[in-house]
Amino acid sequence: QAHRLLEQSKEKVVIAKSQLRKQIAEIRKSLSEEAVSLNSRHLVERILKLKPFQEAETIALYMAFGGEVELSPLFSICWELYKRTCIPVFNEQTKIYEMAEITAETKFKTGNYDIKEPENAHRIPMNAIDLMLVPGVAFSTDGKRIGRGGGYYDRLLKGYQGTAVGVAFDEQIVAEIPCEAHDLPVDYIVTPSKIFIARNER
Repeated sequence: QAHRLLEQSKEKVVIAKSQLRKQIAEIRKSLSEEAVSLNSRHLVERILKLKPFQEAETIALYMAFGGEVELSPLFSICWELYKRTCIPVFNEQTKIYEMAEITAETKFKTGNYDIKEPENAHRIPMNAIDLMLVPGVAFSTDGKRIGRGGGYYDRLLKGYQGTAVGVAFDEQIVAEIPCEAHDLPVDYIVTPSKIFIARNER
């Protein structure tokens, strides 16, 4: 009986997540390229004011796709500040993402999901990363997040000791996120207009 109730509960969470992904996808589709670009710039400006960013030496960014917050200006800003940058790269053998360094000289190839990845990936261990910027479909103000469904960032966040910062447009902030045990939260959320401090335990 208890097992059946647990399975029904999990099923409800999965359905709720699916509905939320659809709702946010519709909202993101309604944002023009100009709005995405402008809001991304405002968001980057907020990240620069964040103390964990200012103190970080190695920062994990990502290559945006599918209407995500565009972080490309942040790479060169980091390099000017002598900060090391890395992005997730897909390991074909293990089918998980690892972090690889990006520099101004990095040459790219098309990787998993048609996302750009470095041609010659120099891996960076997770314990060397001070700050990780995390995309998502939706976030709640207490740091819970829902991703695209592959669990890739949950695996990166598991045991991560640095600061995790969710980045999202204001339209992606929702009152409540349906969560399962493997869904891991972030410490901060930055939007174009606000910074939310969650400081979660992982």
